[in-house]
Amino acid sequence: MASVPLNYYDLIDACALPGCPVCRLCESDARRYLDALLYEYVNEKETHLTVRASRGLCATHSAHMIEFGASVLGIAILHSSILYELLNIIDTPAKAPSAFARLRGGGSPLADRLEPTAACPVCEALERAERLHLRTLAEHLDDPRLLEALRASAGLCLPHLRDALRAAPNAATQEQLIALHEAIWRKLKSELETFALKYDINHADKAMGAEGDSWRRAAQLLAGLPAVRGLRRR
Repeated sequence: MASVPLNYYDLIDACALPGCPVCRLCESDARRYLDALLYEYVNEKETHLTVRASRGLCATHSAHMIEFGASVLGIAILHSSILYELLNIIDTPAKAPSAFARLRGGGSPLADRLEPTAACPVCEALERAERLHLRTLAEHLDDPRLLEALRASAGLCLPHLRDALRAAPNAATQEQLIALHEAIWRKLKSELETFALKYDINHADKAMGAEGDSWRRAAQLLAGLPAVRGLRRR
């Protein structure tokens, strides 16, 4: 096999996990970035400038940060720096509003100055990882090992499938992705129908098989993991 990027093998391994393999990799990448932020770079000037500009992390990644119970010191250091920035903002006199602003009325100059001037750094790291994994998948889908791993997986979530189709280098790769996911979707639809049939009280004597969690897999397939494809707000 020709030389492949390291994340090629990560993609193959992720295909064996439940759910969208790109979601799984991105979730892991975001956690590694957050771990490094709290342990390795927490005292770096650049880190402090970044989190001050972003006014901290988004709600999703703040929740993940709190899960790192052993890194409470890093959390305290970063948030002390952010609060220092916010206190400086409210202690600095605001410029007098222009005549136009006075005529327009409403608004709050202080609220505007408290707005973030940069995105959540973990979201940005996640999006970089996402682009990298999608590019590798699209460019190496003709490799039999990756193709077979993806075929045996739960498939890409719908948002990542759209992204992969856009990243595909040619029409042949797009067709391959579509054919692969059509087979996955048809199998899942059949499982959902079997689940609905067995769930009916008139068929309560039928034992539930692999279709028992098809409803959960279907919801995840269409939406992706919340930590990856959920709200991304500054």
